[in-house]
Amino acid sequence: MEISLSDFKRIITTAAELGVENYMKAREPESDMMKQADAKRYLSKLGIQPVMLRKWADQKLITPVKTGDAQNAPVMYSLVEIKQLIFSLQTYQMIR
Repeated sequence: MEISLSDFKRIITTAAELGVENYMKAREPESDMMKQADAKRYLSKLGIQPVMLRKWADQKLITPVKTGDAQNAPVMYSLVEIKQLIFSLQTYQMIR
């Protein structure tokens, strides 16, 4: 298995960017959270089927947060957590 220099650079750059986003999430956690519908739209823009959000949550790869006790309370997801998972999956596919 061999990774090109441009792919390696992209991996390092993306990892650094995600590190900064994770730091910002720690400082302002509310700014990182998005509603389930918004998370699905984000995945769609990236060409990822929105159903993956639920599958990843079922596999405990991301953590949905229900914001209330009511049955229809919004479910929120961390944008950084989603980005980290997508990056991990892409990198894993690259090095396999």
